Amino acid sequence: MDMADFTQQMRLKGKAEEDLYFAELDRKLIEALHEKQAQERAQKSKADDEINVGAQGQQK
Repeated sequence: MDMADFTQQMRLKGKAEEDLYFAELDRKLIEALHEKQAQERAQKSKADDEINVGAQGQQK
């Protein structure tokens, strides 16, 4: 293996490590976003339920 091949291999190794790091970071950010969206849906559903219960009480 000559020096150019070694240098290229080191560049590729660094790029692969960087890709893995950012893929993991992206995965964590997407997971956090999904959790936030689920919480917002749950809060909206709860608020809608409270509104519906209030509306049913007024109909009687």
